[in-house]
Amino acid sequence: MTHPLIPILGNVKRWVLASMALGMAMSVLAQDQMFTQFNAAPTSINPAYVGVSGRARLASLYRTQWAGLPQAFTGFHMAYDRPTLDKKIGYGFLMSNEQAGAGALNRYQFMAQAAYKVRLGHRVDFRPALQMGIGGRSIHVGRLTFMDQILRDFADVTLEQGIGASTNYVDFGSGFLLLSRRFWMGASANHLTTPNVSLNSSLPEKLRILYTCHGGARIQLVRGPKANLQRDVIVSWKYIRQGDRDQLDVGAYYDLSLFTLGVWYRGLPVQRALDGSMDVDALSFVFGFGTGDLNMGYSYDVTLNRLGALGSAGTHELSMKYMWNVSRKRDPQPPYHPCVEY
Repeated sequence: MTHPLIPILGNVKRWVLASMALGMAMSVLAQDQMFTQFNAAPTSINPAYVGVSGRARLASLYRTQWAGLPQAFTGFHMAYDRPTLDKKIGYGFLMSNEQAGAGALNRYQFMAQAAYKVRLGHRVDFRPALQMGIGGRSIHVGRLTFMDQILRDFADVTLEQGIGASTNYVDFGSGFLLLSRRFWMGASANHLTTPNVSLNSSLPEKLRILYTCHGGARIQLVRGPKANLQRDVIVSWKYIRQGDRDQLDVGAYYDLSLFTLGVWYRGLPVQRALDGSMDVDALSFVFGFGTGDLNMGYSYDVTLNRLGALGSAGTHELSMKYMWNVSRKRDPQPPYHPCVEY
């Protein structure tokens, strides 16, 4: 015989998990989304990557975060970029959409990007870049459950006031990239105008400037005739800071001609989180494969923080990228692009 308290406790647990997931998702939407497979669509972190490969590129990313929790977070990103025929200028666009709370909270952005190549030496390129566009946030109040509804025996309508339906803003960013045959390093700054993204006109909320530093190196292991037996190790890192929040990602790839295996660690264990625990976030496993023109990838993030103990089921991410030539002439000096290509 089922104890009469079991259904009540089950509902309490479900609503606690939903509230935690929704609260974290709202925090995510107040910041910028970050993808595990950012190397598959690098213009998402730095506009200086547009046109860097010397080919046209169409890339997409889809992320399901904390898949085991109700009303979790999903994000979609798509980007296109290509160089001009002389390979000196790269241009493109990106657009993204994030949803949380069973689609109740939404954020989007559309950015145009451009970069210019400056050759500093025989094997070093410098690429400054700019981006500009629009963004927006919206909320569907009818899909959310507020605390006053729970306290009033799950009432259909909330008593919360002052929440608007949507807001839009203009946004700007910049970045640079330093490239050689074996290493790269770059930095970018987004939301330079710190736009107001609040959905409540009486409570302004500035979108803080997002600072990103990143880099890496390609270590050659084996090269066969015409690079058919290419085997390299790629080490990479990314550090971001936005407001009082920061994050460090460190990873490595084993890169072969047809597929790539990678592992990433996310966290800053040298500092403490707000609750006093070690600042650790996730361990990510990445698998990419493709023919050089069409590439696909999958990653899974194992949650290492307290959310993992609640059964978050980790984070899944899919990527797809298609590249093609835009110039019939053979480039006597191919672009330097040591980044991972899956």
